[in-house]
Amino acid sequence: MPYLSFFFITLLLFNYIHSAQCQPLYFAGGSDFKSYYTGTKKLYYYGLLNCFYIDLNNLSLDGNIVIDSSKWIQVTKNENTSLANWPFLGGISNDNLFFAKSASYGTPAEVYVDTFDTTLNQWKTNLSLTGKPSQYFLDFKPWITDASTRKAYSLQYIPGIIEIFDTVKYAWANSSVIPQTYQTYLSLSLSNLYGPPQVLLSSGVILYFASEPSSSSATTSNTASMDSILSYNIKTNSWQLINATGQVPNLRSDYTAVSTSDGRVIIYGGTSNKLPANPPIVVLNTSNYAWSVPSEINTAGPLTKHTSIMVNNYMITAFGVNVTERNFLLQNNKNIYKLDISDPLAYKWSVLSIYNDNSATLKPISSTYSAPNLPTYTGFSNTPSTFPSLNNDNNTNLPIIIGVSAGVVVVLSFAGFLFYKSTRPKPDYILAPDNYDSI
Repeated sequence: MPYLSFFFITLLLFNYIHSAQCQPLYFAGGSDFKSYYTGTKKLYYYGLLNCFYIDLNNLSLDGNIVIDSSKWIQVTKNENTSLANWPFLGGISNDNLFFAKSASYGTPAEVYVDTFDTTLNQWKTNLSLTGKPSQYFLDFKPWITDASTRKAYSLQYIPGIIEIFDTVKYAWANSSVIPQTYQTYLSLSLSNLYGPPQVLLSSGVILYFASEPSSSSATTSNTASMDSILSYNIKTNSWQLINATGQVPNLRSDYTAVSTSDGRVIIYGGTSNKLPANPPIVVLNTSNYAWSVPSEINTAGPLTKHTSIMVNNYMITAFGVNVTERNFLLQNNKNIYKLDISDPLAYKWSVLSIYNDNSATLKPISSTYSAPNLPTYTGFSNTPSTFPSLNNDNNTNLPIIIGVSAGVVVVLSFAGFLFYKSTRPKPDYILAPDNYDSI
């Protein structure tokens, strides 16, 4: 009986955690979000516990509109889909999110791909695929999509190749093997867990940037530097190590990289030697591969483990962690900012959306196979007179967070107690007969 109690309590706990994914009780902000700008002009955010989007169809980023979090529209996960660690964009209109999930490591036949159509708000599960990924495909490695060919690319360290997925034909392929001369650079300079920050240039070249290990126990090679950039040409299926010059930034971790339509690569945020990376923004001109440091107007402050994406002339940066905040309850950033990069010499920060703890929870959309009527975005507020701090002063969700955490601790403690009672050795008792004669 104690074994059954322990099993069912644990099962209920994990079922709760699983069902909470994409259906949040609260929004915590912080790290591990990915951002996507679809062909339907929707800005999607995907995290462990939150999946939602902001409709930009009726909004000009050039204006001073600030979107309240009540306009964030929640995406409800279909119960038959599997949540991948790193979705990627694709489809004929670049309006589908793809979720490639490996059932177990070392078995390429058991890789499942599900999609979410952002136009119809429909899920499709377990697509019929052509080909297979490599045997050692890891589904938590980052993807990047070529919007012109609708093919997605994921660098895989162990086989030393790039997995390629055609998001229109649902077909797997892979690149040539990384040359042995670059293998040492790959192992010493690029983040070996989730993968390096990367961008795809309009020329068809993917750039992979060196990264300082985010783990305090890890060490960085003395030869690692951001003056060397590993590249892969998707048109010629060839590799190259590019040397960069100029104001080469220090190696950093947990930063973002985005590319602009005119060939700039913007590196923002992260940490270097456990301190906020300085300067926070550096720019690589890919016409001559020279680094430079632009001036910042109305700086957003130091962020790490955030997410960034380009939308027209703006880099949209969201969430992440404020590394200068000592109170860990206030470290998570819940807001979304935009960086105007139209002037290559002076980049200007402003606010795109502010999370309001007192506003309504994320509005759900249907997860069925019919398209619901979505709300239109009207009545946005004007830009506040001062740039909001990265510190989150509204913490009305804090009691919920503490309550849920305490509940989990209590359940696990009780389950552990039952397990301990059922497994500890019992003393050998001599049972007395029911009836006995006194002496």
